[in-house]
Amino acid sequence: MRKSLFVMIWVFVIELLTIVLLIPGNWTDKIIKKESVLIEQNLGTQTNEWIQNEASKWYQSSIIESGVYDAMYDYLIPTEEQKNRSTGLENMGKVWFKWVKQRLDAFFYVVYQFYTRFALFLIWMPYICILLIPAIYDGFMSWQVKRTNFDYVSPILHRYGTRGLLYVIGTLLIAFFSPIVLNPIIIPISMMVCCMLIGVVLSNFQKRI
Repeated sequence: MRKSLFVMIWVFVIELLTIVLLIPGNWTDKIIKKESVLIEQNLGTQTNEWIQNEASKWYQSSIIESGVYDAMYDYLIPTEEQKNRSTGLENMGKVWFKWVKQRLDAFFYVVYQFYTRFALFLIWMPYICILLIPAIYDGFMSWQVKRTNFDYVSPILHRYGTRGLLYVIGTLLIAFFSPIVLNPIIIPISMMVCCMLIGVVLSNFQKRI
């Protein structure tokens, strides 16, 4: 379990580093626009507008209004005034600062992309709860029944159900930052699988009389 979690964390870190250091910023922008078209085709114009508006509000408050955007640019990239004051060094690092700016742009595009996908996740949450609540109830009641009789509680199902839940949630989190177009139907399918796994895990807890 710990090894699986460690692997998932490393994959997530490597993905972020790859995106921030190698993927062009305009690539993520193109992905966002393509996903927006898919969302509009599958869920309608109003839903797509709500997602974009929510993502924009979160981005504006957390990145722009908070000062994070300006602070990162000011810290890593000198202004024209600062360059001019550096007599004889005005052109030093010109290529480097251009690359840094591109990497910062790529990072902020990734943040906005995450917000759009999280907003899409919130769209599906009410429908997922319709499945989650019965799954929890069924799993808990099955476990209660097994406590009072000789029904078999499978440690294998419990272990692999827990691992499967970790893999699905971890993969979904990684997908939220991935620089590829995600079909909006992936989120509800992943959460439905999670609901089923939660039911399996709850119904196979070790018995306690």
